[in-house]
Amino acid sequence: MSYDMLKLGRAQLGDAKKIRFETQFGGKVSMNESFDQSQAGNSVHYELAITGEEARLGAKKILARQGKRLEVNIPAGVITGSTVKLSNALQVTDGHPGDILIQIQVKGEKMPAGVTEINDGNFEAEVLKSSLPVVVDFWAPWCGPCRMIAPITEKLAKEYQGRLKFCKINIDQNRLAAEKYMVMSIPLLLLFKDGKVIEQSTGAVPESELRSKVESVLRGQ
Repeated sequence: MSYDMLKLGRAQLGDAKKIRFETQFGGKVSMNESFDQSQAGNSVHYELAITGEEARLGAKKILARQGKRLEVNIPAGVITGSTVKLSNALQVTDGHPGDILIQIQVKGEKMPAGVTEINDGNFEAEVLKSSLPVVVDFWAPWCGPCRMIAPITEKLAKEYQGRLKFCKINIDQNRLAAEKYMVMSIPLLLLFKDGKVIEQSTGAVPESELRSKVESVLRGQ
């Protein structure tokens, strides 16, 4: 069983139930569980709150499910909205195919307003079929310039809400999109309209430069 790390949007929990999630050394915390019927194998979603120190340095947790105990490695550098993916873990715990997706909430952090976390699975629906122009930020947790540009994209996402959509995709765990768009350097921002790339920006560019590209896209509507 592999342990992967990717970025996803916040799970819709609905009527969630509490389950047990332990630290490696036995301390217990509460998590929420929900079932995503839209994914093959009925993938299970959990939410886990961790401290800022755990987010910076990484941590090990033990997930207890159906009498089975799974070790979960939380990578260093995660942020609120990051998701740890246990590929096909439901085969071990429940006896049928399916992933366990554990979304991270770093205590004291909030999800960036107006920015949607996407992945290979929903890229087409969120980007290519979007009725609005879309800015896709190809990034990775270890990328310093990616963190530098994040406040700019978050600011513009709020400012252009309803006119333009801002998305982020982690290239480390979403290789299909990264390969399709030949991502060689990050941060890479691709501006889509009607499913096609019409503008792009590479590196930690100034706000004025990115704003100019956004305005150019909107003027072309």
